Amino acid sequence: MAGLQAARAHGRKGGRKFALYKSQVRLAQAAMANRDTSVSDLCVELGVKPVTLYRYVDPKGNLRDYGKRVLEH
Repeated sequence: MAGLQAARAHGRKGGRKFALYKSQVRLAQAAMANRDTSVSDLCVELGVKPVTLYRYVDPKGNLRDYGKRVLEH
């Protein structure tokens, strides 16, 4: 635990990086709000699988926890 505290004191956060950037989350949010959007086409454009897309944005284009965390950083 002391090592983790020392790393945080030096500005290191740790953990896995997000699969999508802020701009990609905003794009996904806008695209999912449009009913004509093909989820598979959007996933190909973003380079993620549908499971990952739905982790960030719900089918109506609302942000989920992961999406909110990406936009906060």
